[in-house]
Amino acid sequence: MASEDLAVLWAKGKGLSAKSLICQKQKVRELDQGEVLLRVDKFAFSHMALGYLMKGFTRTFGAYHNFYRCPEENLYRSACWGFATVMESTHPKVAVGTRLYGIMPPARFQVQSVGGIIPGKKDEPSLVELTMEEVPFNLRRFQEMEVVSDGLEPHLEDWIISTKEIYTMAYYMDEQLLVDTGMINCVVISCASAKTALALAFCLRMRDMRYVFGLTSKEHLDFCRSTDLYHEVFSYEDVASLPNNHTVVYMDFKCDGELRQQITLRMGTNLMYNMVIGPAVFQKKAKDQLFEKRAREVLFDESSWRERRRMVAEVTKTGRNEKLKYSYQSFIERMKKFITVKHISSFDGFVAMYTSLYSNAASPADLHVCSFHEDGAVDEIWKD
Repeated sequence: MASEDLAVLWAKGKGLSAKSLICQKQKVRELDQGEVLLRVDKFAFSHMALGYLMKGFTRTFGAYHNFYRCPEENLYRSACWGFATVMESTHPKVAVGTRLYGIMPPARFQVQSVGGIIPGKKDEPSLVELTMEEVPFNLRRFQEMEVVSDGLEPHLEDWIISTKEIYTMAYYMDEQLLVDTGMINCVVISCASAKTALALAFCLRMRDMRYVFGLTSKEHLDFCRSTDLYHEVFSYEDVASLPNNHTVVYMDFKCDGELRQQITLRMGTNLMYNMVIGPAVFQKKAKDQLFEKRAREVLFDESSWRERRRMVAEVTKTGRNEKLKYSYQSFIERMKKFITVKHISSFDGFVAMYTSLYSNAASPADLHVCSFHEDGAVDEIWKD
């Protein structure tokens, strides 16, 4: 039995700044029947994880605070994508040493009840279904942990937990655009430096989208242009310079009502479609911030699209599932050219990283992989 757990929690009523972070240390309890002790080997923390925390405060996505629910009423948390190893098990079908990939709590260990086992089919991995109370059926995939085969390189693991979910979401957004808007040839993406926005631009260029324009802050203009994923990148102050002679789709990662109004006025009747996705980047001072669907807008809901995509010809008859699998490897290789993985190994390092993400001071060229197990590693966030 592991002696002590370390978990990151958030205090209710204190917002999402670093002041709300709580480092909780406590003994790991004994297992009841049908439970497993997970050693959270590593997890990725990004603006996506911040988005999960923020979504939990909305009516539509309230269950995002229930993945690994805290017993204390004044504390809460969401989860991050990561790898874990089963250290102890009282479930007859989950062996000690089993390695899992899925959504994990930002912690050192986690005791969790097992709901069942889903055997793999063909080339698909087997799944261990964890029990998470008050998580609705449409979010059931978050309870399903993939059983990881041996031989996966640690460096590749870092990229998988940092980008696999991001790329899959971007791929699905591109699918929904294809189905809903046909062969439209111009897309504008806000928060262009966000990893999901970069993945979406990659998917759009992969199917030869004629014009992909990015919108970002002045500080991130050079980075976005250096990726060569956008045909052109504009700052938020230069919305009036956006080309408006094409029928266009606006992919709204920023969720800023004021920016949306500027784009609507600039594009006029050429603005065909507006998909709300954010918050990809946490804009704590943005005006008219939007997190739920309003009239005349499409809210991207990946759980709904997962069900819908099984029935549309553009997906079922064009090999999209195979293309998702193989194109992801190409995406990783492309990202390695301008993005670096940073490792965090302590709570203080986590707080420093979290503060930079929350204040939008983090470099878009960094990915952050965390582990709270003492192995002599140095927090790379402190390195020059």
